[in-house]
Amino acid sequence: MQTGHAGGRVLSLVVSFVLVSFTLMMAFVPAGDSVRENPLPLSVAAGPPVPYDYSNYTDVELTLTAFQASYPHILSVNDIGDSWETTAGSGNRDILAVKISDNVAVDEDEPELLIMALHHAREWPTTEIAMQFVQSMIVGYGTDARISWLVDNREIWVIPVVNPDGLDYAMSVDDMWRKNRRDIESSPEFGVDLNRNYNGSENGDPAGDWGGVGSSDDPASEVYCGAAPFSEPELQAVRDFVDSHDFQIGIDFHSYGELVLWPWCYNSNITADNEDLIRIGNELAAVNGYTATQGIDLYPTTGDSTDWLYGHSNIFAYCIEVGSNTDGFHPPYKHDVDRILSQNVPVAILASELCGDKYGRAFDMVHSPPGSLNYSISGWELSVNITAARGVDTSALSLFIRVDSSPWSQVPLQVTASNDTYAGLVSPLPAGSTIDYYFVAKDLGGVERMLPSYSPYEVFTATVLAPASDPPVADAGGDAVVAMGVSCALDGSGSYDDVAIESYVWTFEDNGPQTLYGVAPEYTFVSPGVFNITLNVTDGEGQSSIDNVIITVYDGVAPVALAGADGMILTGGSFELNGSESTDNVAIVSWRWTFVYNGSDVVLVGEVMEFIFWTEGVYLITLNVTDAHGNWDAAEVTVTVLLQPIPEFSTILVPVLAVLLALMLCGRFKRRTSRSVK
Repeated sequence: MQTGHAGGRVLSLVVSFVLVSFTLMMAFVPAGDSVRENPLPLSVAAGPPVPYDYSNYTDVELTLTAFQASYPHILSVNDIGDSWETTAGSGNRDILAVKISDNVAVDEDEPELLIMALHHAREWPTTEIAMQFVQSMIVGYGTDARISWLVDNREIWVIPVVNPDGLDYAMSVDDMWRKNRRDIESSPEFGVDLNRNYNGSENGDPAGDWGGVGSSDDPASEVYCGAAPFSEPELQAVRDFVDSHDFQIGIDFHSYGELVLWPWCYNSNITADNEDLIRIGNELAAVNGYTATQGIDLYPTTGDSTDWLYGHSNIFAYCIEVGSNTDGFHPPYKHDVDRILSQNVPVAILASELCGDKYGRAFDMVHSPPGSLNYSISGWELSVNITAARGVDTSALSLFIRVDSSPWSQVPLQVTASNDTYAGLVSPLPAGSTIDYYFVAKDLGGVERMLPSYSPYEVFTATVLAPASDPPVADAGGDAVVAMGVSCALDGSGSYDDVAIESYVWTFEDNGPQTLYGVAPEYTFVSPGVFNITLNVTDGEGQSSIDNVIITVYDGVAPVALAGADGMILTGGSFELNGSESTDNVAIVSWRWTFVYNGSDVVLVGEVMEFIFWTEGVYLITLNVTDAHGNWDAAEVTVTVLLQPIPEFSTILVPVLAVLLALMLCGRFKRRTSRSVK
């Protein structure tokens, strides 16, 4: 076709894709983990059937270029080689490979899928399937959970046209042309059957070698296998491309026959992976409604893509013959092509999913979502049961959490006491918070699973409920006096709650902030003083209460008592008791003197005291001093009391007589004075 015509058709094609893509996806994409078939309804409009406008190579190239411009973050178009006419200088057609992945410019360690179409020039619906599959993946990204997850977790490669020269020739000259357009030297014939030009089964069985059954060495034959394996530049490009990747599953779309075929195709021998090939083949056939069978059951072939992909690279390869016998190679009407698309685009989507573990070994994750979480000051454990036939990789288990649409955070999963159960801790959150979460696990084979399956596009959600009970009542116990350096036991056992107290937190200052936990923690104070300690108790719903206790801490250093020097006095004399020289590092608050006097206990209180002794004797007096922290010391002082000596008689008589004489004389003088007055 001419470029102008192609450009117009491409614009029309792109507009058409955009208008119908979501409708097609809803028909194509199975929901969740289940597989369903929901083909597009056939056109029942009145009037003649609408012809289908198939895409030629230029249409495909321009459409892919437009896709890349619109979705550069998830789609890239890559030139992996040339067609025969391009190498001969008579054409300009590349072998284009489309990559679809979230980090499209990066070669990530993700499972890879290969989709190929149009090995045979006349099988036009296969290119339409490939293009619609590409369209569904890029338009569905960000809107459809399953497709979004697949784009994020797979590297999907699509070669919509393996045989570009043949496609354009069939569409413009001979619509039944099958081969490529090689001009065979020394022959009037053209073309090699590209699906007979692969290097056979490569399994060591000569029967499966290139050029064997189902192919021909006659250039005039439609199944001409070429001069040698990979003689054609188109397949050299495919070969080198496959060798540079690690594809797990490969699908090669052909028409027609409504068949899903797997190796071997050259004879009825079965492969080493026959059970798994059958399992996947049946799953694919359950989607499009086709017959699933080994390739040999159609007819024997050698040099085909199916046997080579499996034998060469252990790719689980399938040839899918699309369309019915009535449809033929390229049905002319839109309703027929739409039916074929609706049958087979979901097959490619399912293959994208299955390539994550082509061996399909048991790997299950089970979780019972709570829906809501009772408020808890200690947070919550979210657990999942994980079993895997290959064993669980316990180093690669994670819980991803998002609170109120905040960014995702990752929490490692730890094995619990229950077998196969792993739990992650969610930190405490306010009532009313919404938690979105999902689990990620790997088995020992490196296969990754998520729960829900298409996380984070599907997630579990839970809401934190408000507290439903009364708040607790804190009781910090009674005040106490303790010595510095001696362990002190706090006691919050009197606290109570109508649910359950989950947290006891004690806070105070002792040479800096101190925090203790538990009902009855012990603490050794490092400084003396009076400490106001706060107990905060919190119940399972996050409600709290506080109480305080006063702890007086004395330093434990005793004062030094000094009771003064011993002394001697006479009876009737006063003796000063002096404790003023007693010392302490804080302050002495009490001086207490005790002794026995005349058979009775005497107690004197004061720093300096006096006492009159009337009775002779030797008195041992004890001084007890006490400081502000309750520390004490004692000292003794001895007081010796001697009897007062009795004076001689003459010494006493003379003063007495003198006194009496004076008194008498005084009396006579008074009498004379009184008589003379008269």
